[in-house]
Amino acid sequence: MLVGILGKAGFDLQTGDGTNLAMDELFHHPPTLVLVADGAGGRSVETLVRELKADPLLGRLPIVVLIREVRVDDVDWGALAVDDYITVPYRPSDVARRLRLCLSRMARSLDANPLTHLPGNTSILYETTRRIESGRPFALAYLDVDNFKSFNDRYGYGRGDEVLVVTCRLLTTVVSELAGTEGFVGHVGGDDFVFMSDPATIDAACQTVIKRFDLVIPDFYDREDRQRGYIDSVDRKGNHEQFPLMTLSIAVVTNEFAPIKHPGDVSMIVSQLKKHAKAMPGSVYLKDQRVSDRPT
Repeated sequence: MLVGILGKAGFDLQTGDGTNLAMDELFHHPPTLVLVADGAGGRSVETLVRELKADPLLGRLPIVVLIREVRVDDVDWGALAVDDYITVPYRPSDVARRLRLCLSRMARSLDANPLTHLPGNTSILYETTRRIESGRPFALAYLDVDNFKSFNDRYGYGRGDEVLVVTCRLLTTVVSELAGTEGFVGHVGGDDFVFMSDPATIDAACQTVIKRFDLVIPDFYDREDRQRGYIDSVDRKGNHEQFPLMTLSIAVVTNEFAPIKHPGDVSMIVSQLKKHAKAMPGSVYLKDQRVSDRPT
């Protein structure tokens, strides 16, 4: 019955009792989710999940359990490595919805940055595309922490992570305060972040982010480095160099002055602006206000 229900809902299924699944087929066409029934083959859900988690292929997949309602309170769900359960009897339409919800949750989880928990590149691309296609005015700011690598080299990744977490909190607070529901913050990776808002608030957001960052960042340095205003480290070529305290370079792209038709246009303009911003001393933001030079 489930095969029929889920097949009509658009799922591609392969069934088995867990011991005779075509592993060769699964290896070449790996599934995205495992749906397992408590009591299948006479085994409890605890045993079934333990066997699945021991499998190198199936063990990394999200697991949804079908379980009789009278059995739900017998299971220690906190100790069971499953992602969801569906009680039996069930409404046929609920099964497909719950599986799609589980897959959607997994996609968001995989996309989120593990340190800051901000949306990652997939979500950033989706949000950028959505705003472009809406045709409404929007602004996107790409933020890069200058001299972050030298800080990491000097103080270690633990302290570097603290800088990224504080930058995340600072960004989300400012964007929430100034942009409200129109705001979006994402983490590209490393010391690169993206935030979006209505063009009317992007200047104030950039200015506030810079002001607050410059205020708190000296506290991450040891007293001697803070007083000197720089740290001794090595560049990417292994040469010794003096690196100033961390600052921000922010490149802002907006469709206020010329249309943006593709996320690739945003990337190209950001790359140009960021290069100029990083060549300037201190924390700066540059906004693209060209009209005729914008790609069409």
